[in-house]
Amino acid sequence: MSGNDIVRVKRNPDLPLRFRSDGTFKILQVADMHYANGMMSRCRDVLESEFPYCSDLNTTRFLKRMLEAEKPDFIAFTGDNIFGSSTADAAESLLEAFGPAMESGLPWAAVLGNHDQESTMNREELMSFLSLMDYSVSQVNPSAEVPSSHVKGGMMTDIDGFGNYNLDVYGAPGSHLANSSVLNLFFLDSGDRAVVQGVRTYGWIKESQLGWLRSLSHGFQV
Repeated sequence: MSGNDIVRVKRNPDLPLRFRSDGTFKILQVADMHYANGMMSRCRDVLESEFPYCSDLNTTRFLKRMLEAEKPDFIAFTGDNIFGSSTADAAESLLEAFGPAMESGLPWAAVLGNHDQESTMNREELMSFLSLMDYSVSQVNPSAEVPSSHVKGGMMTDIDGFGNYNLDVYGAPGSHLANSSVLNLFFLDSGDRAVVQGVRTYGWIKESQLGWLRSLSHGFQV
């Protein structure tokens, strides 16, 4: 490492995730941002008069307004975060798309849709990048020990996709549930494209993922 190299340290959110003192936990779900190249990417399906002024930046402004209006405890991005086929640089688009979430300082997590990997990163690279972004609690795949045929030595050895993980939400501070997980948020990779009997179609949740989900859910009940 040279003297000119800059080491960037990820900013982490306050953890664990917790309910508020009034017993609420608000999640803002954001789906299908289809972010591409910022102001260079024009909107689709808008009035001709709006076209010159409508771009990815409208999505950025909308997300900022929602964060201000809703004041959530957690943000969940549920796929097609970037529009890969129109994205010149996946990393740059991710940084811009999730900019409002990172600026908010709120914990957030993401999974992938069927378009995210169509640019310069594959699905594993995308989830790895997402997991390293400021205030993200996203994970590439689960590593916790669970009693499952898909787990060996505490690491997942056979699970389809990238971005399969769960997050615990604990009780309100000062309550009798403050040290207990009372809500589990499960995130699963539904894949992108597939060919079934010669027919091109969308991906789906696979049996290995369901096996992990069942095993972990069963462990919470015993």
